Amino acid sequence: MRSSKWAVAAGIGLLIFLFMQVLPAIAPAMKGESAAISRGEAKRIGLAYASAHWGMDLGEGSDATITHVGDDRMAAYMTKHKLTDEYDRDWDARYPTDVYAVDIHAADGSVDRVSVHMESGEVVGWARVGDALTDADKAAASDADARTAEAIAWLKTQPDYDASAWEPTGSLTQGGSVILQSRKSGLSDAHVQLLVKPDKVLTYRYALPQAFADELAQQRKIADKLSMTGFLLPQIVMFVLAVIYAATCRGWTSFKRGLFLSAAFFVMYAGFMFNLRPGLRASSVDMNAIASESNVSALLVTNVVILFIQALLTYFAAVGGDGLWRSMGRSLWPRWQDADYGSQVKTAMKQGYMLAVILLAAQTIVLTALGLLLGSYYGSDPSQSAYNMYAPWLLPLLAWCAGISEEIQTRFFGIGLVRKWLGAFVRSKRAGTHDASSPGTAVSKVLTSIAVLPATAVWAFGHVGYAVFPWQTRFIELMIIGALFAWFMLRFGLLTVIFAHVVLDSTLMAVQMLSDGLSSDNLAGFVSVLLPAAVAMGIAWLHERRRGGPGPASDFSR
Repeated sequence: MRSSKWAVAAGIGLLIFLFMQVLPAIAPAMKGESAAISRGEAKRIGLAYASAHWGMDLGEGSDATITHVGDDRMAAYMTKHKLTDEYDRDWDARYPTDVYAVDIHAADGSVDRVSVHMESGEVVGWARVGDALTDADKAAASDADARTAEAIAWLKTQPDYDASAWEPTGSLTQGGSVILQSRKSGLSDAHVQLLVKPDKVLTYRYALPQAFADELAQQRKIADKLSMTGFLLPQIVMFVLAVIYAATCRGWTSFKRGLFLSAAFFVMYAGFMFNLRPGLRASSVDMNAIASESNVSALLVTNVVILFIQALLTYFAAVGGDGLWRSMGRSLWPRWQDADYGSQVKTAMKQGYMLAVILLAAQTIVLTALGLLLGSYYGSDPSQSAYNMYAPWLLPLLAWCAGISEEIQTRFFGIGLVRKWLGAFVRSKRAGTHDASSPGTAVSKVLTSIAVLPATAVWAFGHVGYAVFPWQTRFIELMIIGALFAWFMLRFGLLTVIFAHVVLDSTLMAVQMLSDGLSSDNLAGFVSVLLPAAVAMGIAWLHERRRGGPGPASDFSR
């Protein structure tokens, strides 16, 4: 296929992606409608509120943690029932589904929370969480009516609330707060509830219809099971097989293969996990709960250990995959020793950019179609948001981690492994017959196409836990996108799909950063899209210096 045709396809893909995804996502930010305050500004607001309203004088030993927390179930409910515009108009200013939770850890060990609106900076809720239940609280908790009357009387003294706008539910939270429900209609069958405990708690939550809550819980249960059986267990098996084939195919490859990439994956991802510590905090609690810092530290350590194991899998998959493909007569990954290695890297980068925009367009079309066919809807995941990063501009590191690990593990090794098995199976069936030769070209193509499916399914199952419902949405989407990635790898090689994957994810992350409304991240978003080109040019330059000059250029049409 001539490169001009790929360029045309990439141009069309870029237009589809820009008009269907980018412009709708960043339009509010471009108009200044969704500008977000920084984590530092949220901390300042929270501490000032505590000082002014509670007389807190934070001395030595005091600290404050800032976490973006959100009601992911309500976000899913709004997208499913198309309530976002109504919510933005009538509810977001006072009862946002996402807030900065400023948790103030005083020197005496007590904890207080101030919930800050992420755009306006207004305080929308607070809780003296560190105050333990007294014996009087426990005794009064048995009398919901008395607690409710007391809460309503106290609410009337609060200048920003109209007590008549709330009706009692007759219920208390486990912490003893009275639950009041808004009399205002809207948001379909969802309701805003106020949690009131005089002088201790004044915050809110969204109450969803039980049928929807059950549906969402069931979807997540299915996704968790599929992730376990369709991704985690195959990953364990793949690790063992990668070690075995790295050893058995050592005559076709080198144990130096993948050392740099797997080490880079671990260093980048481990560093990113420390950057995402507030996200780990958000993943362990709901919107009105405070995480244990010791639990967050344990979760961080656990994740780093898992990442180390993933890095080992990436390394052995790189060695084993290279050996498998070369033993089958194919070279999908150039070596540093090749005279034209630098030229091949630059070509792979150029191919990667073109293929990335084709993939972005394909993803946009597939998700749009699935939205119509399956009624897909989306939740939110504060644990992965840029607002929960100390340095949000490091978000694109994930693109490199995913591009390196997933392409080497799933595509390069996974497809090569199954293709090797299928070839051996066909040869065993032909053994002893009049035709004991290797499979012909047509049969070989069929076997390779079949080999793509298991590896692609494992990759797709690894992503069904995302906040996209029903779970089939992401599975179908990624089976299609994964098949395209596989085709591109088989046609253009491993480096091309790594670059394509990195560019694709970097572009999506750049759009997220532009739409998040953090002005400090706008430049970082653009840089992240250009970084793969800079890295490729740097590698090519370094190789040419070491080799004494550029090698022959590779052909995009091969």
